[in-house]
Amino acid sequence: MKQGGRSLPEKKRKTVFDAVFLYESIKRRHYFFWGVNMLENHSIVRLNAEFFERHKEHIEILNKPARPHLVLVVQIDSLTFAIPFRTSAHRPKHGKLSHCFFFSTSGRRNLSKEGKIPALDFSKAVIVTERDIGMPAIIDHAEFIELRDNMKRVEEKFKAFLRYYVECNKMGTNLDKPIIMYSSLQYFKEEILSMNFDG
Repeated sequence: MKQGGRSLPEKKRKTVFDAVFLYESIKRRHYFFWGVNMLENHSIVRLNAEFFERHKEHIEILNKPARPHLVLVVQIDSLTFAIPFRTSAHRPKHGKLSHCFFFSTSGRRNLSKEGKIPALDFSKAVIVTERDIGMPAIIDHAEFIELRDNMKRVEEKFKAFLRYYVECNKMGTNLDKPIIMYSSLQYFKEEILSMNFDG
């Protein structure tokens, strides 16, 4: 490999190769990288501009061009979802189904002046394809540790919310609830209603 017409030293060549390999692997959702830690079958990225351009009329999809949301990419059934990290989210009332996974140890807890909590917001998840996956991203260290240790629980809670969303739409109930009415899942309803949760 050459840079400026000169060959790179062997060690630097390997570093460049590893960086390219890591990025391509993350794009293919093989794993998520933070420092020396990896989480198989998940990745944390930014969605690219093409995705937001295609969905520019869909106002419930979170889009902050100046400070894009990071997302956790997971596969449920045959669909790939991107779940956004939010700095502050409301806890549901006692006994209500949670639409979020709340981070109890986040270093970002003090960013909210209203007592809200950093979380993954299931109600604002979107369906993505490989072409929507942008650059890999790094999250708060405490959130990464908590996410790594609770990934199975995150997936189970997200599946429970998806089931609830499907049930509400098929039965025509609770459609006026904010977590249903303002969910970004509404733009992917056809795909979600055909999901097989038993597989």
